[in-house]
Amino acid sequence: MKNIFIVNHNRILSDLEKDTKKHSWEDKKSNLNLVGTIEEADVIVMWGDTTSLERGIVNYARTLKKPVIVAQHGRKGTSRYFPPINEPITADKLLVWGIRDKNALVKVGHPEDKIEITGTSIFSHLKGRKKHEGINVVFCPEHWDREISENRKVASILNKLKGVKITTKLIEGHDEKLYKNPVISNRNHENHLEICADVLSTADLVVGISESTFELMAQYLDIPVVIMEEWYPKTFGGDEKYYSYRRIISEASKVANFKNLILVIEQQLKSPQELKKEREIVSIEEGGTDIKDPLKEMCSIIDKL
Repeated sequence: MKNIFIVNHNRILSDLEKDTKKHSWEDKKSNLNLVGTIEEADVIVMWGDTTSLERGIVNYARTLKKPVIVAQHGRKGTSRYFPPINEPITADKLLVWGIRDKNALVKVGHPEDKIEITGTSIFSHLKGRKKHEGINVVFCPEHWDREISENRKVASILNKLKGVKITTKLIEGHDEKLYKNPVISNRNHENHLEICADVLSTADLVVGISESTFELMAQYLDIPVVIMEEWYPKTFGGDEKYYSYRRIISEASKVANFKNLILVIEQQLKSPQELKKEREIVSIEEGGTDIKDPLKEMCSIIDKL
């Protein structure tokens, strides 16, 4: 039996936590046991290794000669490893969701032998799409260290849409008073993914400031996604490196701007299958949805360390 200590965020590691808490070994993906301290653990599993707090945990684990695994915690969960931030991968292994992240990391110089593709279990929490009356457009504001002007501008434009219901999917830190029909989930609460799944189950289209995890979940469900091309350079937590933040929009989303957003939304609602194939490809290459059992893949790598 191997003991593991987990530092969770975004509920990305919740399925691993549940699996390691099971009392029946026959029901587990592997012979792993969850413990409450680093000292008790054989392996430490984290959601990041780039902040000072995370690095402190990694360094402490090293003094105890315990290996550290980092699991990608969101669609943009690897962004700090790229220019202009250029953080190193300090963990022994980085588990990414799909081939695009691995290839991109290797291309900028990170060691290939540290990076493993496992997929992610978040898609198992989705509930599919439900029949519903009317047209539902879901707005997903960017989560930054503060409310940003792009969020407020898009919200004001969406308020002008006629004949549709606007729902705004927020997380902790957003100001719900700024948005129409807010639905809030907290990434540190157990029901975070379930709330996301409920919102997406009746969504006809998703509008985002950037392609984040919520947008990838929508694409996996074959929901059209519209992403804004406007992005104003800004710091994050006072870090000026974020002025050149790595921002990528995939071929699975339609790109809009403040002037044509309503027209793009109307066009996508009329032709929802236009980017169907692109959504399938991105779900596989960024989300690893072709991997049959992501949790088993993660456990297998943990077992080997």
